[in-house]
Amino acid sequence: MNYCFSRQFFGLTIVAGFLAGCANSGNLVDAPTVSLTSVELAEFDLKRQIFHLGFDVDNPNPFPLPVKAVEYSLIFDDKKFAGGAMEGKFTVPAGGQDAFVISVEIDTLNTVSQISSLLRGGMPDQVHYELHGSLTVDIPFARPLPFSSSGIVNVRGSRF
Repeated sequence: MNYCFSRQFFGLTIVAGFLAGCANSGNLVDAPTVSLTSVELAEFDLKRQIFHLGFDVDNPNPFPLPVKAVEYSLIFDDKKFAGGAMEGKFTVPAGGQDAFVISVEIDTLNTVSQISSLLRGGMPDQVHYELHGSLTVDIPFARPLPFSSSGIVNVRGSRF
């Protein structure tokens, strides 16, 4: 009986070591591609602006990615525009794509210097962006999956 216990213990130790090694190597889950697809000015007044930011996620993995949280930082024309974290509750299909929207409220009075050049002459039709962040997935031993992208995005919304 003691021999049987030590074999089970040895087997569990090997499995635990293997899983820990996989978790440390970061190779359990390939990072998805996340890109900004739309920016919409939803509301604007002297105190605040509300933007809806649309994102696409491409999953390169042969299994679904159940997203629990999104952390991001967004730069428009070399100026920090928005950043933060939100709880996600969506699943990106295996080898597929999904989309999500983040609503961002910006305090106009406290961020005048940051957004004045962006908004000078009204809302631009297009803006250059840089996006950095990570997705936290509900997969055992998986670390947050980093993402980074840049490009040009169309801006929709009110003219002022």
